[in-house]
Amino acid sequence: MSYFSGKHIHSVDAKGRIIIPVKFREKLGDHFIVAWLGQCLNLYPMDEWDRLMEKLDAQLPATESGIIEILSYNSEPVDMDQQGRVMLPQDLRMKAGVEKDIVSVGDLEKIHVYSKEAWDKKSAGISMENTIATAAQYGIRL
Repeated sequence: MSYFSGKHIHSVDAKGRIIIPVKFREKLGDHFIVAWLGQCLNLYPMDEWDRLMEKLDAQLPATESGIIEILSYNSEPVDMDQQGRVMLPQDLRMKAGVEKDIVSVGDLEKIHVYSKEAWDKKSAGISMENTIATAAQYGIRL
């Protein structure tokens, strides 16, 4: 199985579109889900989104159905055009603050799309030493 990895800096155009980095396009597919989950947008291949929804539906008790509802109204299917561009829904862009300069970051089965400012803030708190030490606590040697 291949995963999304890497970081790409680019911009949202005047029409609200972004270019999907070439190395992400094949795995993402021409039709995928854009979901707002806090400080960034997540781009899910359809099969990954379907797996996530099935898992939530199967494992969440009925009293937690609001989680699926929140995910549903904060996500939208989108299509990539022939040039590798996708129109990000305006309401989701606004919620995530994704308006101009952005950073796309591979995260295994999905892609995070941050505003440049949000990415800079998040990445400033990342320490490679802490990352290695945390992985070691779980028996993973990096």
